[in-house]
Amino acid sequence: MPLMLYRLLLLAPLLWLGGCATVPDNARSTVPTDAMSQALQASDCRTAYGLLEAGTASAEQRRRVGQICLQGGDFVRARRATADFETHFPNHPDGDYVAYLHALAGFGEWSRASAAPAEVRVREGRALFEEMASYLRERPLAEYTVELAPRLVRLREGIAAAEFALAEREDRRGNQTEARARAEYVLEYYPRTQAAADAARLLMTITGG
Repeated sequence: MPLMLYRLLLLAPLLWLGGCATVPDNARSTVPTDAMSQALQASDCRTAYGLLEAGTASAEQRRRVGQICLQGGDFVRARRATADFETHFPNHPDGDYVAYLHALAGFGEWSRASAAPAEVRVREGRALFEEMASYLRERPLAEYTVELAPRLVRLREGIAAAEFALAEREDRRGNQTEARARAEYVLEYYPRTQAAADAARLLMTITGG
């Protein structure tokens, strides 16, 4: 074998290793290193949440699971993931943002369940209203309040509509005393809503006015 060819064959493995060593760090960092990273990179809410439940996850991973699930419309998992974050990292710097995601997921879940019985809508709506109102009250300087406040107004309208639906139901059943009481409740506690205007008309019908 010619001497030059022999030397090239000896150098080939070293050249190959040198080429591997020159791969940019940022190129290698884009390759997921574990199952959770792969799920997050793929925005796979179901898989990422399953991994979160199955083992430990960092604060950032828990936050991202909640965010990805919310963006994908999986409000139940988004709410659970953000609640999990708040349990494990109560004083984390991202606490305001995660609490905001938790409230948004609750609003999305409540809005989607529009066909639920009125009693359920009222009960769950009240709990969510208190959560959102507490956020605005306790975090007045948080940058996310501007996004949450309009949803609180819409939630109030929705709860009022559910309350009025109960008054209408009692009226249809002929329970006018109960219907009157529920309509008056809407007028007292949900003024300046469409439901309040509807309740006023119902009261006029019941009283024969």
